[in-house]
Amino acid sequence: MTDSRTFQFQRFSLAHGRAGMKVGTDGILLGAWATIDDCRNILDVGTGCGLIALMLAQRTEHLASKITAIDIDLLATQQAAENFNNSPWPDRLHTCFGDFEEFAEAKQPEGKSFDLIV
Repeated sequence: MTDSRTFQFQRFSLAHGRAGMKVGTDGILLGAWATIDDCRNILDVGTGCGLIALMLAQRTEHLASKITAIDIDLLATQQAAENFNNSPWPDRLHTCFGDFEEFAEAKQPEGKSFDLIV
């Protein structure tokens, strides 16, 4: 039986009950329409429950893209991590809890760059 708070997509299920940003049309469209040509390192800012990150993981499976998902909401970050762990791509998805500006400053010295930021 499927939980009414769980959405079933083509290759993954998604819970969103604890995230402030619920599954909605805007997120689904962004996840479906974002240009992913040769994107091997993706950043999802304000990931919420991880919807867009999961959609991009599904769409970039042939590239084995790594996706980092950040959110300032602890419950959302925890929900995204659970969704990622329950997906077919847990090794390609990583969550970060925290402020985007602090995240950007911390990553800058490492020289880490992203092919796509959503």
